[in-house]
Amino acid sequence: MRHHPLSSKQGTQRSDESRKSLPQWPCLLPSIAVAVAPLRNLTGNPEQQCLVEGFTDRLLTDLFRHCRGFSFSWLPVERRWRPNLSPPNPSELKYVISGSIQQGSSRGTLRANIRVSDAVSADYLWACRQEFPPEDLLSIQTEVRAQISRVLHMLVLHEASRRASVTSDAELGFTECLARANAALKGEFRADLSAEAQKWFLAALARDPRSVEALVCLTLTFQHFASSPWWGDVRAAAAASDFGRETVTIALEFEPGNASAKCIQGMLYSAAGRLEEAALAFREALAMDQGLASAHAFGGYNAALLGEAWDTAQAIERAMRLDRTDRGRSIFFFFGGFAELLLGRAHEAIVLLQKSLERNPTHGSAQLFLVAALSLTGQYCEAASMADSFRQQYLESPANAFEEFWLSRSASPVYRAQVYPLFDSILRVAAV
Repeated sequence: MRHHPLSSKQGTQRSDESRKSLPQWPCLLPSIAVAVAPLRNLTGNPEQQCLVEGFTDRLLTDLFRHCRGFSFSWLPVERRWRPNLSPPNPSELKYVISGSIQQGSSRGTLRANIRVSDAVSADYLWACRQEFPPEDLLSIQTEVRAQISRVLHMLVLHEASRRASVTSDAELGFTECLARANAALKGEFRADLSAEAQKWFLAALARDPRSVEALVCLTLTFQHFASSPWWGDVRAAAAASDFGRETVTIALEFEPGNASAKCIQGMLYSAAGRLEEAALAFREALAMDQGLASAHAFGGYNAALLGEAWDTAQAIERAMRLDRTDRGRSIFFFFGGFAELLLGRAHEAIVLLQKSLERNPTHGSAQLFLVAALSLTGQYCEAASMADSFRQQYLESPANAFEEFWLSRSASPVYRAQVYPLFDSILRVAAV
């Protein structure tokens, strides 16, 4: 990947001092250590050993993919099994996954017994049993992985809620915590405000763990980070995406008809490049609540990523009629400006992107694509000035984080043909 001119000229090395200046996200701890023990073959049939080992191997591979805020390792007594995994440090190990596969209660079936236990106390924190015919092994393995992923994320969420409760004012009740969180969310779209909101939503959940409102709004803070990977490092953004996916699923289990939760689920799908699933989630959210501005707006933005930018403007117009707040309009104007750029209408894009920045001067996405629009219209000095402002704001971001984010989100040939020239125009700014 080419070097991006908007990346820090000093490279991607961060000093200890600059790391301390980054917002602290309560749920995004350093990788939480989880040890995995190979499932035991209790079928009484040595020929089933390959099946059992295959189940364990696929389970671990899937956990790596879906639990990116965790680090997985083998137990020391099973060193021979996965030599490419580092042994866990006992003082850091948090959870252990173990279990067995044995004959099922019905002829020709197997039963998987899986447990998650506390690494220190060895207490079982969760257990499941799944009975299945051998031909259904892959689907059962996927289901078990999904359950383990949910459990691990919810355990960390509970721990983060407990810590947030301890560090917050003990006199504050659920309503007060929720009010402080929502106040932070009403400000500009900034990493520090989203992190502050996350802290107070967690404190609210410590007081009422089944609050759907707190869960849904907490999920929104994860979505903010997942859709803005330059707010931290790539690993943390990936972990935020996974936490968001699991948290919104819990919220929808509590309240299946919650339109805001379904919309945020769509936002997370879109940020992860799962655009068709995102489009479906936005349609479902609007079926629940036609007046949900964010579902209209993000649905229009998602359409642009699918190569259908001509549908974006109408969706943004609907959103603007429904939400007149500066914060909402800043995001909506950016979506509209981005779509106009994709359609080759740079002058129209400049107007919308400048309106976005009038309402939120630190909106990095609007700054980035305003650089492209100004460059495309020959306003190179203005583009260079905006690029310098952008670079100073995101000095600590890794090279190419911005370009890679927008290029990786869609496989649509229409979208890719539209977006590549935008980054070429940004590259030209470096020569000014």
